[in-house]
Amino acid sequence: MAVRDRDDACPGVVDATMADDGLIARVRLPGGRIDAARLGELAAVAREFGTGSLDLTARANVQLRGLTDADLPAVADALAAAGLLPTRSHDRVRNILASPLAGRDPRALVNADTVVDAIDEALCASPDLAALSGRFLIAVDDGGVPVATARQDITLLAVAADTFALLVAGHDTTLRVPTARAAEAVIRTARAFLSARASSGAWHVRELPTGAAAFAARLGGRKERVDGVDGRTGRAGRSPETDAADGTRARPVAASARRGDPLIGTLAQSDGRHAVGALVPLGRLTQRHVAALVALGGDVRITTTRGVVVRDVLDPVATVAALEAAGLPCDPASPWRGVTACSGLGSCRRASTDVRAAATRHALSLGLAPTGRPDIGLPPTGRADLAPTNRPDSGSPSTGHPGLSLSGHPDTGPTNSGHPDTGPTNSDQPDTGP
Repeated sequence: MAVRDRDDACPGVVDATMADDGLIARVRLPGGRIDAARLGELAAVAREFGTGSLDLTARANVQLRGLTDADLPAVADALAAAGLLPTRSHDRVRNILASPLAGRDPRALVNADTVVDAIDEALCASPDLAALSGRFLIAVDDGGVPVATARQDITLLAVAADTFALLVAGHDTTLRVPTARAAEAVIRTARAFLSARASSGAWHVRELPTGAAAFAARLGGRKERVDGVDGRTGRAGRSPETDAADGTRARPVAASARRGDPLIGTLAQSDGRHAVGALVPLGRLTQRHVAALVALGGDVRITTTRGVVVRDVLDPVATVAALEAAGLPCDPASPWRGVTACSGLGSCRRASTDVRAAATRHALSLGLAPTGRPDIGLPPTGRADLAPTNRPDSGSPSTGHPGLSLSGHPDTGPTNSGHPDTGPTNSDQPDTGP
């Protein structure tokens, strides 16, 4: 692996990143969780100091755009007062994914919400872990809606009631950790990563000089003593990291190579109530969208496919109607499904085309040619790359819904936009290099 000679430039609130339309500040939402009242406060900050809109990211976070250096301290203070910036030292490292139905999914084996809270608290209480990259990613998969993928650095994957498998970069350490020790296992694994990366400057487990598989093997230990219980192995011969995490070893499990499909429409909850999933056109919440979500009240989740889920709904029909009226489609057949675009001309320093306008025309016209490549009237300068894809945020092969990925960069295609959390790809850095 090549040695990283610089820190990542992944933005936070304290460390914002410059784009053509001003500074970008990324607000971390562990588990994608935000209640309606706080969402309203966040939108008010965007209205007062930025462009007024909220950009959703592929890690279920939210970005404010169009900020200035002079206003950044006031933005940070406002977000802290709203409970959206609980730490400034660890602002960029609170990257924790979970299912939008966490704590409500009938199929879940554990309550991921409580685990996310414990990890977030432990992470922020560990001064040394502020050294993690802003791209380092932790995920909690409760066994319901799929969350675990090989792109995550540390994954807790529920394999039984009250039991997680510990994975790193998609490699099973073969450790099995009880829910009560899950946060501790994550913290110790993150510390082991910082130690293993040494002077390589690695941002991710997959970039470690010795490789992710070797790191997983080190965590799990190389010696086994079968104890005859569900194929697990006993406590003998484990590495110090294993003993510290208090896990047992087991047959390997695997993470998916891709995220699941978007959650759209009415969804059943384990408590008899419902959740309603809605698409957010091009991943950008407007003030009108936020007003509708605030009016509905309650618990809102941001999804990794740049949508929203309203939870604990008593009247799903009325909720769907309210969201649709505000411009948040709840129909899986919506033309907005699978349409993604980078921030484009006027926002991205590398863009030469207004791809967001082009994507909007595509979605509204539904004028797909027989080849699946619509005529969206692009100017001769620049290029928008149109690519039906199988990426989960760009359509689903299981439904046959076509995906459309647009990049406004004249020298890149739809899968190399360099826009991690804002464009059609799932990389890590907005409006800067990969």
